[in-house]
Amino acid sequence: MGHVLKHSLFAVFTFILGGYFFFKGNSMPSSAALFPQLVAGLVFLFSGAMVFKSLKEAKNGAGEPAPQSCDEQKIHVPRVILFTALIALYIFLIPRIGYFVATPLFMVVTYMFLRAIGFFRAILVSLGFSVFIYVLFVWFLKLPIPMGLLERFFEV
Repeated sequence: MGHVLKHSLFAVFTFILGGYFFFKGNSMPSSAALFPQLVAGLVFLFSGAMVFKSLKEAKNGAGEPAPQSCDEQKIHVPRVILFTALIALYIFLIPRIGYFVATPLFMVVTYMFLRAIGFFRAILVSLGFSVFIYVLFVWFLKLPIPMGLLERFFEV
């Protein structure tokens, strides 16, 4: 599959995803709708820029990777499918076990899966991120976050 076609198909997918967030944002109160609509706008912008860059590179003859670099750029489909399943599981678990249980678990598993950082550092980063989100959104902004299993420990 050609370089431009791959980028174009991905751009179509991201446009659809961005459109979903944009229209979901329309059904929210105006104060809450701003963020998903801004993210959707950025998705539209960057998807278009990606296709434009791909077309420009193809026109200049630099769009296809060199033959020796094909092995380095090979997409490992089973890992992509597994990572997508992890994201879907995370989304499924948030309302059931709560954001502050699902998110650290997801972050640690993701860091380990991507081999980004060590286990101990992954735990520290995920707990630090969760504390930051709690302080910012629950304590400071007083926004509701699904507590799930932790609901009896925190007054919401």
